[in-house]
Amino acid sequence: MGTMLRLDALDLPRVDPARDALAAAVARLLDHAGFAVEIVAAPPRGSWFRCADGSQFRPGGAVLHPERIAEAAAALDDAEPTLLALEQVLGLQLEPEDLRSASEEAMLHFALRREDQKAALLLPCDHPHAANWLAEADALTPLASRLPVLALLLVQGPRLGIAEAGDLAPGDLVLIGARPRATLEAPHFRQAGQFDLAAGSFTPHPDGAPMESSDAAPSPRDFAVPLTLRLPAQRVSAAALADLRPGLALPLGPVAEGMMVELLVAGSPLARGELVQLGDRFAVLIEARVDLAEGTIQQPVEVDA
Repeated sequence: MGTMLRLDALDLPRVDPARDALAAAVARLLDHAGFAVEIVAAPPRGSWFRCADGSQFRPGGAVLHPERIAEAAAALDDAEPTLLALEQVLGLQLEPEDLRSASEEAMLHFALRREDQKAALLLPCDHPHAANWLAEADALTPLASRLPVLALLLVQGPRLGIAEAGDLAPGDLVLIGARPRATLEAPHFRQAGQFDLAAGSFTPHPDGAPMESSDAAPSPRDFAVPLTLRLPAQRVSAAALADLRPGLALPLGPVAEGMMVELLVAGSPLARGELVQLGDRFAVLIEARVDLAEGTIQQPVEVDA
């Protein structure tokens, strides 16, 4: 069965809903202004232009050094159209005071592209304009996008031998990974990512990797089937789904003991049970097996060469 690991041992990032909401708001404002926006986990190394309000920026492709003033000035001149657009959208004054490394304070990290120019931007999480950004981004959200939609979360479970899966019975426990791969589905929406069981949050995968791994196919003698855990449908606003991108987490509510779930094989129910917590572990306690006798099982047939 799947192995559950301690979150502390994995050193998994903790979800900060306030930070994620602010990052999503800034990204929405920049998207609306024609920027292609990526929220990144950490800023690249090197020197950055630092402004009085704590904001930092670096023109794309520029290698900045505190002693190369002429090169830094030329990079500023080349980036002026992008900087003016950022100032207009976010109400910033991007007048650099000096060059230094990226701040170690809590910052939002953005990689930006507009027309043929690239830039990187760091904004303090406690920036004085934060409340304005949240309000302005909220005003851009159409009323219809605030309506809730039903979203389903499919969580990747362990691979079990075909005989072991067939022998699952009430009272058995199926252990689930600490932060398994998952797929979030809603009308006209499908996103691959990871689900943090402890935090109850979904994080998109940067490249939209499918839920199934690309492991080599097992031989017929040790054939294993992947189990999928289907959680109850959640109400999520369409705007929240539209804003979801790598670097942000979508809170889906706490995963608590007693939550009824389904175990699927190839998209079909195999068993039903409830989530239980074993110390810092989660598992599915099987309560009932689904009768598969009525299903049609395709058998291999010989074909003429």
